Amino acid sequence: MAFVSAVTGDDSTKKFMDVLQNDFKTLSLETKKKYPQIREACDEAIEKLSLAANNPQASLYGVVNQILYPLVQGCESKDVKIIKFCLGTIQRLIAQQGIDAKGARHVVDCLFNLGQSNMMELKLLQTAALLMTTSDLVHGDTLARTMVMCMRMVSPGETRDVSTSHAAAATVRQLAALVFERALHEADGTLKVNPNDVRIITNTVKAPKDLKPCAVDAYLILQDIIQLVNSDAPLWLIGISDVPKTFGLELLDTILTDFSAIFFKIPDFRFLLKEHVCALIIRLFSPNVKYRAAFTAAHIPGLAAAGPGSPVPERPHFPVTMRLLRLVSVIVHKYHQVLITECEIFLSLTIKFLDPDKPLWQRALALEVLHKMTIQPLLLKAFCECYDMRPHATNIFQDIVNALGAYVQSLFVAQQVNASIAASGIPQQAGFYWKGVWLPLCVTFEPGTAKSVYIEMLDRTEAPTIQDGYGISVAYACLVEIIRSIAITVEGSEYFRLQALYEDTQNDIEEKEINSNKPNKEIEPKTDNSKEITNNGHTGEPDQNSNVVEKIDPDVEEKERLLRLQLIKSSWCGLVWGLSVLAEASIGELENILRAIQTLARVSGKVGVSSARDACIGALCRCALPAQYCVPVLGALAALASPWPAARAPPAPAPDLRHHVVWVGTPLPQAQPQGQQQQSFVMVTSRHVTAMRALLEAARRDGDTIQQAWLPVLTTLQHLVWILGLKPSTGGSMKASRASADANAVMSTSAVMADLPGQQVPVAESLGVMSALSAMLSRVFEASKNLDDVALHHLIDALCKLSNEAMDLAYSNREPSLFAVAKLLETGLANMHRIEVMWRPITNHLLEVCQHPHIRMREWGVEAITYLVQAAFQYHHNNPAQVTEARERLILEPLAELCAVRHCDVRARQLECAARLLHSRGEQLGAAWPLMMEIISAISSHHSEQLVRSAFQCAQLVAGDLLGCAGPRCLRRVLAAAAAFARQTKELNISLTAVGLMWNISDYLYHNRDKLSAALANEVNVGPETGADLPPLDRLWISLYLRLSELCTEPRAPVRRAASQTLFSCIGAHGTLLAPPAWRSLLAILFPMLDQVQNQSNIASSEKVDTGEHILIHHTRNTAQKQWAETQVLTLSGVSRVFHSRFQLLTTVGDFNRSWTALLDYITDFALRRSHEVSVAALKSFQEVVSAAGRAELDGGVLQKRIWAAAWAAWTNIASAVGEEAPASEDGKPVEVYSPSLNFLTTLVQIFPLIFQNIRPTFTPADVQKLGECLSNICSVEPSASALDSLGAGAPVSLHALHCLDTVHKEALVRHALLASTFGALLRLAGACGGGAGAGGVASSGGGAMARCLGAAAALYRAAPAASAAQLPELLQALHSAVKKSGVEKRRRSNDSRDPQPDDATQISSLLLQVLATGLPLARERPDEYEKFWDILPTVLETFMFEPPVGGGASGRQLVGVVREHVLRAAPRAPPRAARRLLALVRAGAAHAHLPHHDQNEQELREREEFARTCFETLLQFSMLDDAESLADGDGDSDPLAIMPLLDRFQEVITRYTRDEDNTEPLPRHQLSEISFVLKAIATLTESMKKAPPGKVDGVAWQKLIDIYPSLVRLAASGRACAARGAVRGALLQFAALLAAPPPAATPPAPL
Repeated sequence: MAFVSAVTGDDSTKKFMDVLQNDFKTLSLETKKKYPQIREACDEAIEKLSLAANNPQASLYGVVNQILYPLVQGCESKDVKIIKFCLGTIQRLIAQQGIDAKGARHVVDCLFNLGQSNMMELKLLQTAALLMTTSDLVHGDTLARTMVMCMRMVSPGETRDVSTSHAAAATVRQLAALVFERALHEADGTLKVNPNDVRIITNTVKAPKDLKPCAVDAYLILQDIIQLVNSDAPLWLIGISDVPKTFGLELLDTILTDFSAIFFKIPDFRFLLKEHVCALIIRLFSPNVKYRAAFTAAHIPGLAAAGPGSPVPERPHFPVTMRLLRLVSVIVHKYHQVLITECEIFLSLTIKFLDPDKPLWQRALALEVLHKMTIQPLLLKAFCECYDMRPHATNIFQDIVNALGAYVQSLFVAQQVNASIAASGIPQQAGFYWKGVWLPLCVTFEPGTAKSVYIEMLDRTEAPTIQDGYGISVAYACLVEIIRSIAITVEGSEYFRLQALYEDTQNDIEEKEINSNKPNKEIEPKTDNSKEITNNGHTGEPDQNSNVVEKIDPDVEEKERLLRLQLIKSSWCGLVWGLSVLAEASIGELENILRAIQTLARVSGKVGVSSARDACIGALCRCALPAQYCVPVLGALAALASPWPAARAPPAPAPDLRHHVVWVGTPLPQAQPQGQQQQSFVMVTSRHVTAMRALLEAARRDGDTIQQAWLPVLTTLQHLVWILGLKPSTGGSMKASRASADANAVMSTSAVMADLPGQQVPVAESLGVMSALSAMLSRVFEASKNLDDVALHHLIDALCKLSNEAMDLAYSNREPSLFAVAKLLETGLANMHRIEVMWRPITNHLLEVCQHPHIRMREWGVEAITYLVQAAFQYHHNNPAQVTEARERLILEPLAELCAVRHCDVRARQLECAARLLHSRGEQLGAAWPLMMEIISAISSHHSEQLVRSAFQCAQLVAGDLLGCAGPRCLRRVLAAAAAFARQTKELNISLTAVGLMWNISDYLYHNRDKLSAALANEVNVGPETGADLPPLDRLWISLYLRLSELCTEPRAPVRRAASQTLFSCIGAHGTLLAPPAWRSLLAILFPMLDQVQNQSNIASSEKVDTGEHILIHHTRNTAQKQWAETQVLTLSGVSRVFHSRFQLLTTVGDFNRSWTALLDYITDFALRRSHEVSVAALKSFQEVVSAAGRAELDGGVLQKRIWAAAWAAWTNIASAVGEEAPASEDGKPVEVYSPSLNFLTTLVQIFPLIFQNIRPTFTPADVQKLGECLSNICSVEPSASALDSLGAGAPVSLHALHCLDTVHKEALVRHALLASTFGALLRLAGACGGGAGAGGVASSGGGAMARCLGAAAALYRAAPAASAAQLPELLQALHSAVKKSGVEKRRRSNDSRDPQPDDATQISSLLLQVLATGLPLARERPDEYEKFWDILPTVLETFMFEPPVGGGASGRQLVGVVREHVLRAAPRAPPRAARRLLALVRAGAAHAHLPHHDQNEQELREREEFARTCFETLLQFSMLDDAESLADGDGDSDPLAIMPLLDRFQEVITRYTRDEDNTEPLPRHQLSEISFVLKAIATLTESMKKAPPGKVDGVAWQKLIDIYPSLVRLAASGRACAARGAVRGALLQFAALLAAPPPAATPPAPL
């Protein structure tokens, strides 16, 4: 109180006291005449106030009761003016809190008295209210009197107007509220009442003893209000007979509403509430429960009309019923925890108010009460917990929901309530139209708010008229609010965030989607990624799919879970049915209804009530599909039990006039139940579009909760997409095409469209709608990135099932839906951040799709896989931190598995994808490179040329630019790919280029060897084919060589050629990198390759290759055999080069002896092939490896011996087999005649010196003999005219063979044991060369091969004559045979003037001279050893002296000289017999009586003359020898030289030519030759006789010689011998010496 501690000295107090003094002065003046006692009291009060004002320490309370007395007297004066003035002053005192408890009692008594007089009632109410509100002095009886006074004024009377009654009612409410407020403060301890201020209760009513004063007041007031409402007498408020029930109920409403805390704090109040208030309400409810609306009996199903004798129940009173329901609402809201049973009764009664037989206003009031309850999640939660979860309790919450649903359906059954308006048309406003009943949506509510209308009509005394559609509007709001409350209970504060998110998203997106026909990227909202969810890989802030809850106690959590579960179980059926009816009937409100169903589906999914979730999803799906559209998967969802007995299956819908037709399309083909026929066309209206939007939003936002219900959702979307004509496009999105729109327009204008109701939407607008739907559809699957892993798998599984159905349908050659495949693609694209979760399920199914026979299915299957793979690598490019080797492999595995699909179109797309990946992401493949190479190299025989070319382009890119990216571990696969392309047979150029790629790879290995070695240091095995124990890099090299070696035996010759060249080029260029063990592996590759080439060559066909019309093949390659011959050359030459360049190294690798022997075996086999190309190449290879072996630094020992022994054996095998005839053909065909080429023979011979220089020390006579046989065999072979032999060939074979023997010759000079064999070899070679048909013969005609061989033998003899004595006869015999052969050859050449070959006879003759010059001295010394020599010598000399081509020429003269010097003159003498035979030969040469041939030329005649002259001279000289007689035989041959016959012959010839002197004609050539010879012989004989010692020439001989002189003179004078004048002159000059006198000792010759 303001003045409790105030003193009169205070300024404000002084002012207030001044005001009071003025008031009392005024009152004193007013009562001065009429009420003197009042005036006196006023004067006393003024005096008291003056004294108090002058005393600063005085208190106002000391004088308050004294100054209050005149005011009370004034109120008792009955004077209205004075009373009004006094009440005003009292109010001023009360306002200034200037009254104490005693004064308050006085004031209340005064007011009570005035109230009984019905005076100044409003003033009294104001004063009472002011007294109660400004102080807490009024308690007990004082309070009761105050309340009684005010409550009496509530009831209107004759003298009391309505405004006073209303003021009194308001005052009573205010006072009651103040009392309960004080009691509440008192209970809280914030208010304490002075017991002295409380007037003792005088009546018999006793409150509970333990109550405090304020609580007692409140208790008594509440008790009496209950009494009054119950029409009983009050116990404390004495003086009140009754109050209006409505007023009493309002007081109870106010108390229970505003002061519920006191009932929980004070048990006595709770007792009153439970035992009295609730009982009162139940009793008052009775009329409402029993009453039925009479007009509904005949129309409510199952409700019988009341009989005529039935008592009419009491009609419910609207004001009371309305207030009772308000009380029920308050009690249920605030006291359900302490009044569980009572609330159950109240709720049951309220539910009954919704029955169709209740008045509309009663049903409306019940709906408003329920609406207030449904907006409170905690209240509904309490209902479920207290009733539905109790085993034997009424399922109140379920009943509420079912009752609301039944109410909604009943509105459309009771057609008499609102007449059908089908005939008049549908108003263009929101509402519900179903079964011909139109109910407008007349009121809407904000979520979580309840704006009651009829239950707030406190001033209405009669039931109002309920507005049409009000009931369904509130019922609809109740159903929606129940869902909202359940969602809040389940999701908590998350619900509000989700709703705000939904609304914001809806507002942002919807405006962009409407009538938009732009691509998805243009209409997608820009969202902040920072707001995305975290429980599946995104940022920290949760979104609509996150289920974040606080950690709580496990028991509490389990209890909470069960409660949520029961909430859904109790409500979902009624909610789904009710909202389904509303959705079916909705006009303009469908979107909100469907949103509520979405929320229920989401909550049901979170709680785990799959049946509820599926029912909600099914409702959404059915709303989205056209009427009577048959979808089997939705049939099961529709088979739900009705939540109320009266519900019946909805009839077949009539034509829908409410919505515009957006699209007309054909239904999706599907397996129809037996007997059911598919519709030819279906309509999609705006209602279906709205439902589809809702379904899409539910799927996008609440995907985590849909779980197994994805299948109906996706099935529905698939059907709608098909109907709308949306086609899949890049990335999996569905696009509307103009073609489908035009088709729709055509269908719309057809005769079928004549029966379509509603209006048609323009095509452009339809396209806009479909584009918007397409964008929303894409966002559904983009939002799958927010799903948890389990939910994502449910989505993928549903799509796979849907796709399987489409695949099954496509098997019957019906057009399949590609929806599922396209959306699998979109789902995969949206979930790249968790590729391990979704990749396999999606790609495995897509792989199945790729194998489908229907081309459209395959196309989209492979499109999806390739797009996913590219997108995955793009994602990794943008998020490198998430890249792992396992992920890289996982991404490319599906693309690799496409290799197993045999369809070429799939392979083509696979390769396109691979090419794009290589071009754009080649450096990112990482661990997926092996799979990429598997893709590239997976070529098959059924692939087309274009496919092979596409794959090869990828391989080229890898081998050319991406080897570094592929990594060391993938190089072997790159090699395998290149080899695979080289083996393919579709395109030869690709094969050849692929071989070239292998060279690129080898170059890469070489240049990056250090890096590769380091990278492969820990590699276990790179090339499993061979060399597992090698270093990693060597294994790579071996793998490369192995691939190339396999290609060397490829069926196609060009590939073999390229592979062979590449293989050996690689080995030659990079072989230095291989470690010694790797060479062993390399040899293990090369020799099998040679073996395979050998085998293939053996079986190759000799038939001409059919090359077609446009390809020309050289004749050297026109058969398979010839082509394999080239391969033989390349492979063997290559292997030989390997040995040649790495011989030193190879000797240290493995079993070299075995390798060497194998190589020589191959060389031998190839060299004996009946192919010039192969055989020559084999010999060149032999020459190469032998030369390499000769250069190698080998330690002497077994290895070296074996090497050269094997080489010698190989050479002899080849040389021995040269010229052998081929075996007869098995098939009887004639064998082609074959002879080796000259080049082959020459090369073969040239190899021996290389071998011999290494086997020289161990070369035996048998080896020399073998050598001679081989060389003879070689030279005896007639070479073929091979194209391999150049026109200007080099040295002949025999020359090279001779060179071989020359090397042996040198060794034989050191080791005489070899001489005999060497002579035999030389002579055998000479015999072979002298045959004329073989290589030696051909060569001899051009180069004297035989002569050279004999010359070598002669040289050998001259070098070692003593050691070669035994071989001298053989040598002579060889020379003899040679000169005879040369004579035949000379005659052959003489017939061919074109042959310019020189004469060999002269060379042979010269050799004989050399041999004789060396051998004759030895033969004379050891005639016994040379007996055979002496026996054959005359025969040999006879041939050389007389037979052509050397007989009678210069060689003959030389031989005559040899005989003269080494036989006739030399000492010791030759054996006589041999000497005589030789002398006879000289004598024959001197006589030479044979007539000359007519064909001899001048030179030959001259040579003969010279030869004869030489013989004459020799004979003459021999005849002058002292021992010439010793050579004469025993028959008395005194003229061994036969001079006499010669002279007679000379005379005869000359005489014949000089007989006819008159003939001047020149002599013929042959006669001239004869006369010339005779003349020269005469000259020679004359000269010899002159030189002879005296006595050696018989006188008769001189006489005969002189007798010839005249004939010579006549011949000189003859003209016929002009050509012989030189010879005549020479002969005549010889006679000059005979004209002189002889010496004195000699007898002078007879004069001429």
